Amino acid sequence: MEVTQHKIDADFFEMIYREHWKKVFGVCLYRIGDAHIAEEMVQDIFQALWERRDHFIVSGPIEHYLIRAAKLEIMDFYRTGTRRKSIRETVFSGFSEADESTEQTIYGNDLEKHITELVEQLPLSCREVYCCSRMRGLSNREVAEQLSISVKTVEYHLTRALRFLKANLQEYKI
Repeated sequence: MEVTQHKIDADFFEMIYREHWKKVFGVCLYRIGDAHIAEEMVQDIFQALWERRDHFIVSGPIEHYLIRAAKLEIMDFYRTGTRRKSIRETVFSGFSEADESTEQTIYGNDLEKHITELVEQLPLSCREVYCCSRMRGLSNREVAEQLSISVKTVEYHLTRALRFLKANLQEYKI
């Protein structure tokens, strides 16, 4: 298959957007089932395309590239969503909503205080990445954009922070 390089200017981008956004939206909506999230995904895909407009290289029709980008965005959505859901389920698996004893409340407050103290001990860049990701709920890409660092750097700092927290929270294992 021949590799074609597309120079994307504002007019070409607008033409691509108008011609393909409905199909990309349809793919996202079909897989996610939430129009708002699907709409955000389409915006992310086209924003990424616009940001890479000077270096954009695609083999084959641009529609195939956009559909593939949509599928990757969907996989990322489920991967991060599934991971966050499993973490929440693991953390709260021993607690029932109806059982809010004083002991559990004290234990929870103590754990929260200890985590806050540990996060403060992290190096500044590691702490910033952790707070953006875990406390504000941003994706790795969003953290990278906000802090002007690469996604790999975000992953490195998160791994480092989580390893540190895990090592220092052994006494709280349920």
